[in-house]
Amino acid sequence: MGIFKNILLKLQKIYTFEDKLITELKNDHQNLFTLYHKIEKNLYKEHFEKIPEILKKFHYEYRLHIIYEDNYFYTYMKSKYKHNEKILSFINEKQEEMKSISNSIAKFINYFDTVEKIKTDKFKKELQKLGNALKARIEFEEKELYTLYT
Repeated sequence: MGIFKNILLKLQKIYTFEDKLITELKNDHQNLFTLYHKIEKNLYKEHFEKIPEILKKFHYEYRLHIIYEDNYFYTYMKSKYKHNEKILSFINEKQEEMKSISNSIAKFINYFDTVEKIKTDKFKKELQKLGNALKARIEFEEKELYTLYT
């Protein structure tokens, strides 16, 4: 009986409101921006050899954020708005967009896996695109999407 009780408690937590969730997600965003700016700084200073490790850390932190967001934010939101087809559709659409962004980030990280590739103009251009997409998405989440959580 103890194991079932623990499972039920965990499932209940997933579908319930958590005061600190949005604050934690916003903190994740700031951590991701900090790592992104470290990459830019090292690129500018031509410290190319430091970038692969920062990229790995960025990718790791990003994946953790997505897991947390999927398992807590989106799961709660789908439960909360299950009777509002319009909002539920919007939430599902935004979650699918995140999957697309996640795939793009994974491709970027996996492609630029050597110092030689990082030294290229292509890396600079793709990093800038990634930064612009990340900034736009985070601004949208924090100003619009997360307001539905309360």
